[in-house]
Amino acid sequence: MQTFPRKVVVLCAILCGMLLNACGTLPPLDPAVHESKTVSAASDPSKNVTVPEGMVWYAGPSRSTGIRLPPGAYPLEAEDADYWYFRSPTPLEFRSFDNGRPTEEHSSPGGLMLGKRSLRMVPAGAYIDGEGASKIMVWKLGGDFLAMEGRQWRKSF
Repeated sequence: MQTFPRKVVVLCAILCGMLLNACGTLPPLDPAVHESKTVSAASDPSKNVTVPEGMVWYAGPSRSTGIRLPPGAYPLEAEDADYWYFRSPTPLEFRSFDNGRPTEEHSSPGGLMLGKRSLRMVPAGAYIDGEGASKIMVWKLGGDFLAMEGRQWRKSF
């Protein structure tokens, strides 16, 4: 059995530690996005999402922008190869803030998109209507959103 010199082992441990430390200092990804998705209409009464009390998400620690997913039942309306798209009962609400005060507000019809497979870079998101057969992902939701299933939201399937 071959053994490595002590210097090599120590150097590898130091390099691994530096690499892990560097990854920890990367800034969080911005959840706001504008990504068009081509979808097809879908209808399945057994598939829906419920958000009992609504949910608010902010972009980063500065909380300069946010989105609100309204409370209610979100029926399935479309799908693509990667996501199911669930229509919000009322328009999604978008806000911008400056020092904690709202500076801009608008709303758009859209909903919640859930990945068909849970092991995705972006397992869920919020979308608005695009032109024709398209939806536009406007907010990425990650593992923290998925961890709230059963408490803050639930799906029927």
